[in-house]
Amino acid sequence: MADKRKNQHHDGRDDNQRATKRSKGGSGGKWQTPHQKSKLEGRAETSREIIEPGDSGIWATCAKNQERRARDELQAILSESAERIYGINVDSMPDDGDEAGDDIEASIKREMAYLANKDTSTKPFVPVQLDLACVLFFKTRSPVVPVDFVHKICEDAQAGSGHRRSKYLNRLTPMTLMARATEKGLEEVARTVLAEHFDLKKETGTSTEDTEKEGCSFAIRPTIRNHTSLKRDSVIKQIAELVGPRHKVNLTKPDKVILVEIYQTVCGMSVVGSDWEALKRFNIAELYPSRLPTKSAPVGQAETTMLGKGKTDEAEEAAKIIS
Repeated sequence: MADKRKNQHHDGRDDNQRATKRSKGGSGGKWQTPHQKSKLEGRAETSREIIEPGDSGIWATCAKNQERRARDELQAILSESAERIYGINVDSMPDDGDEAGDDIEASIKREMAYLANKDTSTKPFVPVQLDLACVLFFKTRSPVVPVDFVHKICEDAQAGSGHRRSKYLNRLTPMTLMARATEKGLEEVARTVLAEHFDLKKETGTSTEDTEKEGCSFAIRPTIRNHTSLKRDSVIKQIAELVGPRHKVNLTKPDKVILVEIYQTVCGMSVVGSDWEALKRFNIAELYPSRLPTKSAPVGQAETTMLGKGKTDEAEEAAKIIS
């Protein structure tokens, strides 16, 4: 009998105690290290959101292993800029997520309240959890227009307006519209987004007649992450073939730049102006005047790692494909 009891409780703990020991939260979620708490809060805040066709938003790159801090920085920049540009007081709106100081129990309660009433979310910016290092995504909602909004943020950063709020962020990329990452989805989003800026070819090969659109030059800049179906060469070629003949390719000084972002099952597109290069391709880490202190990671380090190809290679490929 003594041996049997010894086998059942060989370490002096009951089954519930041993199960708690094995749980990922540690101590049954009663206590976490600051790192564990921050990680859990970040997941709780963004886990319910995914990128879907029809969404608009803003991609951002950041310093390695600083995604949480960069997300907080971007949230602050977006909120401050929305109040200044659109007159939106984001802090007064119903909260979509968790505050940094809340405990896990409060986070769970808010999550359950959200699931009970999903239509109450009205914030113009919603973070999305990505399984991707050095990259962030925020959904945007009306009245925010991603391209105009990011353009204004970058202009203000270059002018040195206000105090610097970015330490870990690098490049911002606005997305006018998202679609499925297929050839059909890419064509659909291209025809919708590009129609405002270019004459487009019809399926028969003729271009649309719109005398209000003047001929202009353009370049296509695709970025592909965690996706294997659509290839860079085919993406550039497919988009270029949709643009009418009055618009010419110019890879050095284009009048307009077509930005394409493909991630897993979704693709997005936007068109930015000729000052995209002058605004450092919307890299706010480079835009802030040098007189302002910065400790951000070397610019482009994360992006070079993620993309795997330099910009010179991209230009050469584009020239070869489109010609």
